[in-house]
Amino acid sequence: MSEISASIIYAPSLYWFAYRYCEGLVVAKGDKPQPLASIDWVEDRYCDILVAFDVPPTFKLRSDRPSRHYDLLQTEEPATNRQYEYFTTPDEQLEGFLYPQRLHDTYALNFNIFRPENPGNDSYRVGDLAKFNPKNCFQPPSEPPLGYLGQTLLLSAYLAEPRPKNPRKLDDLARQCWLDFFQVETPETFPSLYRVRPLFGGYLYEYGNPKADVTENPYGHLLVWLLFDDAPTVLMEKCYWELPELLLYYHKISQSFRDSRTFYNNADRIVTENEIDLNQLKAKYLDRETGGTLSVADLRTLQSTLKTLMKTALTYSQQLRNLEYARNTIAINTKNYQTTLDRAEQLAQHPLEALRVFHHKEAIAFQDQISADLNYFKQGTALLDTAINSIRGLVDIDRADRDRNLQNTIAIVGVGLGFAAVGSTISPFLINEERDRELVSEYWQPFGAALLLSLVFAGVGIVVGGILAKLIQKWHDKRDRD
Repeated sequence: MSEISASIIYAPSLYWFAYRYCEGLVVAKGDKPQPLASIDWVEDRYCDILVAFDVPPTFKLRSDRPSRHYDLLQTEEPATNRQYEYFTTPDEQLEGFLYPQRLHDTYALNFNIFRPENPGNDSYRVGDLAKFNPKNCFQPPSEPPLGYLGQTLLLSAYLAEPRPKNPRKLDDLARQCWLDFFQVETPETFPSLYRVRPLFGGYLYEYGNPKADVTENPYGHLLVWLLFDDAPTVLMEKCYWELPELLLYYHKISQSFRDSRTFYNNADRIVTENEIDLNQLKAKYLDRETGGTLSVADLRTLQSTLKTLMKTALTYSQQLRNLEYARNTIAINTKNYQTTLDRAEQLAQHPLEALRVFHHKEAIAFQDQISADLNYFKQGTALLDTAINSIRGLVDIDRADRDRNLQNTIAIVGVGLGFAAVGSTISPFLINEERDRELVSEYWQPFGAALLLSLVFAGVGIVVGGILAKLIQKWHDKRDRD
């Protein structure tokens, strides 16, 4: 055991806050449809934790839904009181309570377990903190279910030493608390300290960058609150019941931003892939020097590309819509966070700067980042629109050329047929059977002569029609240029 693990803390207390959407619009990332949280999820999570502590689950959850903001436990207490349930571990070493709520569109689970204060007999080794996490019951899910927002673990403990002026002197102790709690075998993989701030006379150590997902940080949002006298806990008791809602907004903001990175990457990939394809399309069809109509194969390729681009444009617009939704969600919950924090400070009659810094830094920065992303992707929207319109233009131009050539062909053939009709009509007047008898064979017939003459006239007509068609086309082109 390390020297720090053998360090002594007093009256450790663990607070668990977990959240999952139970209704509303939640964007699914996978192909498999998943339901949002039901009341069964609340029961299962509490049962898993209580069973890990060898505490029989005796709580009952209500099945009715009186509003969008209510306590979930069934108790004999009046409805005006907070509905929570106490328990004690079989060895009577630990006590705690559970307090589930429905907060608007989310199930908010609160669980507290602590070592009772007993002056002279409440010392606790840091290395024994694994007993607060039997069977690793507080480990966040490795594959979060749909609508899962995350969890916060807050560990508070007293130290029998004066409060140091520099909180960084206790960095190693705060970190070791979590290493022993989770029984981490490879400490180098554990998240680094994200922030430390004073809170009510103690120091609050925060682990877990709100931008990091479960692959980067599989331990969730972690807080260690080191105390040096009783004053901080007295202040916290005044505003504690605001924490479940405050941390709900923290997780909504953080999860929305993490979701936005997925939407951003999807949109960016669409732009990058299509820019390569569209450059090839431009080189092949728009920049080519040779004229003429497109081949049948080229037309089929363009039509297929057009269908693909239209489908891509729809997917792209969905990613931008999701980005916009994430930004709006963050903006709404940033205001909610600030309102709840103001209320907590009024109850405690003391500033909570350690918690307010998230509002000032991350929550505002997340909105600015998504706004910049949306401005950047406006160029991608223009690119897709231009590509679709360009291909449509190519196909329309080719179709117009083919229609015009068909019209010219019909006109030329029509002129030729007209000349042929003229030739067949005047052939009796041009052919003198008595006069030409010596010039032709015995097989020469008036019909044959008329047919030959019609073909000659038809040929002349086609030539004349072609010349006229070219002259007319040149006249139209000159008029269009003028």
